[in-house]
Amino acid sequence: MDHTQADPNSFGAKDDYENISVNSVLEARFSGGNPSDQQDQRRLQMYVPRKKRPKYGKAQRKYIKTTASSFMNLVQQFTGDPSAVSESKSSNTGVVAESSSYSTYYDVVIRYRRGDIGNNDFISHLRAALCRRGLSVDEDFDEVDTVPECRVLIIFLTSTYFSSTLLNIIEDQRGEYQAVYPIFYGLSPSDLISNSKVCDIFFHQDEAKRWQAAMKEITQMPGYTLTDNSECDLIDEIVRDALAVVYSSYKVTMVGRDMQIKEILSLLCIESPDVRSIGIWGTVGIGKTAIVEEIFRILSAQYETCVFLKDLHQEVEVKGHNAVGEDFLCKLLEVEPDVLRTSNIKTSFLKSRLERKRVLVILDDVNDLRDVQNFMDNLNYFGSGSRIIITSRNRHVFVLGKINHVYEVKPLDISTSLQLLDRGTLPNVLSPEVYRKLSLELIKFSNGNPQVLQFLSNRKWNPLSEQVQETSPIYIPGIFEASCCGLDDNERSIFLDIACFFKRMDKADIAMLLDSCGFSTHIGFKSLVEKSLLTISHKMVDMHRFLQATGQEIVRQESVDMPGDRSRLCNSKDIMDVFVDNTGTSAIEGIFLDMSQLKFDASPSIFEKMCNLRLLKFYCSKVIENRGVSLPQGLEYLPSKLRLLYWEYYPLSSLPQCFDPKNLVELNMPYSCVKKLWKGKKVTFKISLSLEKLKKMRLSYSYQLKKLPRLSTAPNLELLDLEGCNSLVSISQSICYLTKLVSLNLKDCSKLEGIPSTVDLESLEVLNISGCSKLMNFPEISPNVKQLYMGGTIVQEIPPSMRY
Repeated sequence: MDHTQADPNSFGAKDDYENISVNSVLEARFSGGNPSDQQDQRRLQMYVPRKKRPKYGKAQRKYIKTTASSFMNLVQQFTGDPSAVSESKSSNTGVVAESSSYSTYYDVVIRYRRGDIGNNDFISHLRAALCRRGLSVDEDFDEVDTVPECRVLIIFLTSTYFSSTLLNIIEDQRGEYQAVYPIFYGLSPSDLISNSKVCDIFFHQDEAKRWQAAMKEITQMPGYTLTDNSECDLIDEIVRDALAVVYSSYKVTMVGRDMQIKEILSLLCIESPDVRSIGIWGTVGIGKTAIVEEIFRILSAQYETCVFLKDLHQEVEVKGHNAVGEDFLCKLLEVEPDVLRTSNIKTSFLKSRLERKRVLVILDDVNDLRDVQNFMDNLNYFGSGSRIIITSRNRHVFVLGKINHVYEVKPLDISTSLQLLDRGTLPNVLSPEVYRKLSLELIKFSNGNPQVLQFLSNRKWNPLSEQVQETSPIYIPGIFEASCCGLDDNERSIFLDIACFFKRMDKADIAMLLDSCGFSTHIGFKSLVEKSLLTISHKMVDMHRFLQATGQEIVRQESVDMPGDRSRLCNSKDIMDVFVDNTGTSAIEGIFLDMSQLKFDASPSIFEKMCNLRLLKFYCSKVIENRGVSLPQGLEYLPSKLRLLYWEYYPLSSLPQCFDPKNLVELNMPYSCVKKLWKGKKVTFKISLSLEKLKKMRLSYSYQLKKLPRLSTAPNLELLDLEGCNSLVSISQSICYLTKLVSLNLKDCSKLEGIPSTVDLESLEVLNISGCSKLMNFPEISPNVKQLYMGGTIVQEIPPSMRY
């Protein structure tokens, strides 16, 4: 008979074979009945499960799949038929649930038999407590012996609960389930051992031994005894144990982070009764969230209340500060929002409730100072032993929040980074040597950032390795844009300028230029370092290549199709298109062009529309002849807002006559063709020569330079570099007005015959006149000079002040 066709109206229309009571089986045994007679054959129908449609509102159930003959054998064993024993040994009489047929995986499954448990309130409260802690729970009394896949199985044991499924669970509790917790209801563990004597009557001898062993084992398993006066404490204990099991199952392999997690746990000092807060600081993608998720998994079972607000900054942007703050308090107080909105709930009641709670709170991605104000105030109310963990890429958040300790998440080392790179993404034809070389290139590019490494592992290696070997940054979409959100105008401008123009440059030089543009550079540097967007080491400002690429992408998005409408241009092709098509606009603030691979002609009015241009740099990263920007018709205009004018191989004999350099801070024109800086007199067009803001002038190897402008107009000049200007014959007496000059380089000015007899400049520290082969007289100089170079001259006597 096919078990799926059992008559639903018959005596045996039950869902599983083990719902028969102990008394009915014993009665059949002592009455001398034979399971083969017609009556018991009909009774067998009650052991045969039938397929059921899923019940609405419940997860799909898993039913035991077996054949009618298997049930016959099992019943024969129950009734003591020796003929079935040998078969049971070979066919494994235990019925094991098939996990593959189940689509839902529960954290906790509760099983008890209807009629055995009188205290249904306890089960309801237990389920509610588990659900409040975010655990998925399946609880059923109808299908006590069908168990879906789960991490924790809780079984209520009574004096009448005998089940082969229970026997299997006990014997294989370390296999199917991560934890099996028995609750002894109406009996103690010792009572269960005593009750095992029933097995001598109920089962065949071998089966009775299995039951006796199982019942002995179950009394040694972690379990609970339910008494009338222990319900609340017992529920707390069960929830705590279940959480420990569930969270332990979520452990992920965190390559290279074990030591960092141990260090953070040490800072938390869980045993200490004080309220302690830890800040976890690091750049985007470095692994802050993954680390605190693991810490939450480790610690959460030890706390009465646990709250983890992930991606807080994003949640606030979507829902608003008030909504997220209210949700946070509701989770802390375990109350509904309506309760929280009552008039007095946010004052004395809030404080008194929180002071009695030992809580674990994790606020992830707190980067807005408003988030600090909204959430940090409540953290002061927590009870003894509470722990607060905050992640941020902005170190200043921890200062405002008065966080006890700040832990910086460091990049992965080379060995750990290699573990994260997926060997499977490499073509199989690559040799180990080539693989290692490419891997090291990618690791160097990633700077030990796990999220970048993950991105690289999913890319095609051949084109990627070519990109990595180039100096241009690789843009990684969707990861680092968030880092730039929340920057104020000052921070944003400095960040974009460095991303486009000033990566790996001297901090003082950058600050000099950007301060002159009206930015608060010192404050901006400090803030960007605290937000993990910049690094400053050995007086060098740097940023990771992927952050640099993000900054450049932000600028590109200002006008994707029209480069002339962007604020900054650093891509050679885009700049050439703007120059050739003359599409520049007032939006452009900076242009840095590498001319090594380009050659094109530009219009004399190319800069006329760029009235807001403040940074201009034309340079060659490689020395290649016949490359660069040609000005066959000259140059008519340069913007007066220029702070930096850097033009290597400038092709004209002078700068535009109408150029007003009043804002110029640095003039750098190596290898130029200039004979003198300005043609004619600067009184033309009512423009007077004012170099008041000029601090650095470099005209090195401008072989045709014969004359300098009147230097008295540049009273703040700190550096004058004329090295290799071998057409320069003399230095004007106006150099004596440069009281702030620190470095004067006249090296290899081979035609220089004389300099003013007195160069007694109080700030001068470095003087280089080596290679000035026609220089005979040495001037009187300041005793403050620390470095003097005069080899290759024909100076015969030095002033008396320099003899000692």
